[in-house]
Amino acid sequence: MREFLRNLSFCFAAGCFAGLAYAIGLWAMGHYGFTRFLHVDIAPYLSNAYIYQRVVWGGVCGLIFMLPWQKSWVTRGFLLSLIPAGIMLLVLLPMRGYGVGALALGTLTPLVIILACAAGGIAGSGLLRAQGK
Repeated sequence: MREFLRNLSFCFAAGCFAGLAYAIGLWAMGHYGFTRFLHVDIAPYLSNAYIYQRVVWGGVCGLIFMLPWQKSWVTRGFLLSLIPAGIMLLVLLPMRGYGVGALALGTLTPLVIILACAAGGIAGSGLLRAQGK
């Protein structure tokens, strides 16, 4: 039981780190004009509320890291990041009125979301690898 709780807390912490990496990655893509170049209307402002929400949800999504995975940490981070990206593109953003895939924000919105989630997933997986997990 103790080992399970230890792994749970490691995965939650890695998810929080992944959420921070996602938030900064998405902000950087908007701030430096990558999203504008792709004609995607996503350019979040870096604020406490913006970061806090993504760090907390990143921690919850970090529980995905509990799944057994024997491949490389980069592959694990990328492939597991597709789960929250899919939830965002198929459930959360359509609920906000952006349509399936959030295509109302631009045709390449799914690419931007997948790249930002991949940055977070790889960062979280790297943190777990650094901790020996």
